Amino acid sequence: MSELLRVTRLLASSVDEQVRYVRALGVGPDEIALEFDDACRGVRGLSEMGVLPGRLVEGIRPLDRKLQTMTASAKGLWSESGMLHSSEWEELRSLAGAVCAVLQRAME
Repeated sequence: MSELLRVTRLLASSVDEQVRYVRALGVGPDEIALEFDDACRGVRGLSEMGVLPGRLVEGIRPLDRKLQTMTASAKGLWSESGMLHSSEWEELRSLAGAVCAVLQRAME
């Protein structure tokens, strides 16, 4: 759960922070989406086992859908330029901020 919150915060962070993150790892922006997907899998599994509430999975679904839409797009969104200049990344950051609030409430 803490990994999901960490990566969701990263998705909500400023473009400068995101660029620093991927450059420090030596990877492309898609690595952030992959980290989110990995964390989601863990949460989904725990939800299916009854360890975490299903509402948590519902709370992250909009962000998951947005990332899937971006992945299906052929607009070059998974580049540093896409991260810096596309409206899709701006929307993603805003949506991730809202999902962070849902996750934080769920953890209380």
